Amino acid sequence: MSAGDKVTLAAAIIALAGSLLSLFISTRLAIRKERRQLLWSKELDRFMDLEELAGELVEYMGSYRPIPGDRTELAGRLDALERSAGQFARYPGVRQAIRDLHNTLNRMFVAKRDDRDDREVRKELDPAYRKLLAECDSVLQRDATGA
Repeated sequence: MSAGDKVTLAAAIIALAGSLLSLFISTRLAIRKERRQLLWSKELDRFMDLEELAGELVEYMGSYRPIPGDRTELAGRLDALERSAGQFARYPGVRQAIRDLHNTLNRMFVAKRDDRDDREVRKELDPAYRKLLAECDSVLQRDATGA
């Protein structure tokens, strides 16, 4: 084997090693990126579910409908909102907004259940809900229109 052949062989081996290394690195980067995108997609779904639950509860409690005799479903949904504070503990602003909204919803529930004047609590309901939405938008880096 001549010196020129040896140089050519060495260059081919170096090129092969470079290609394999490049392929390995790009594959790892692609897997990491896909994993981050999947996690973020699940996180977006969780936020959308939270906003939907909160909106439905605010609408239900803020309406002038009486509380139904069977409160099982309503209690379950209020409990789900309360538990979500722990599920969003990674985001302190969101967690506190959930707590505040849950507190306001519970006070509204008691006022409606006991046929008390609920005007004061009713005034707090929409601002507490708006605060939760603002905190969610802040985490998701959305503007107020949801875009």
